[in-house]
This record gives sequence, C-alpha cells and structure tokens, in this order.
Amino acid sequence: MFVKLREMLSGNTALKLEIEYIKNRLNNQDKNMEIVFQYLDELLEKKEQPAEPRKAIGYRIGGEKEGNSK
Repeated sequence: MFVKLREMLSGNTALKLEIEYIKNRLNNQDKNMEIVFQYLDELLEKKEQPAEPRKAIGYRIGGEKEGNSK
C-alpha cells in the first residue's frame, strides 16, 4: 500500500508543478487586469473633467488681427 502511495505521489510531482505554474500565471493575469481597470477608471475621470477652451487659430474675416498696425 505504501509503495503504491509513494509511486502515485512521485508520479504526480510533474502535475503539481504544472498546477503551480498555472496558478502563478493566473495570479499575474489578475494583477494585469487590475492595472487595466485602473487605467480605464483614470481615463473615465479625465473624460468627465471639462476640457479647456481651445484657442482659435487662422485668419479672421472682416477685421484686423489684434496687434496688427499699418
């Protein structure tokens, strides 16, 4: 009985290592997903803030530009 149990345990060592490897990868993926959601939250917060008014560029039609004297 003990010989069979020892054989089963030694045969399952590779399986245990594979399971631990998979667990570690899942833990890393969980951390990566948390980072992605943090970035998404930051983007949503940034989008909710009012944007600064943009300065108009180009020529003005029907009048002189400021600071332009002839």
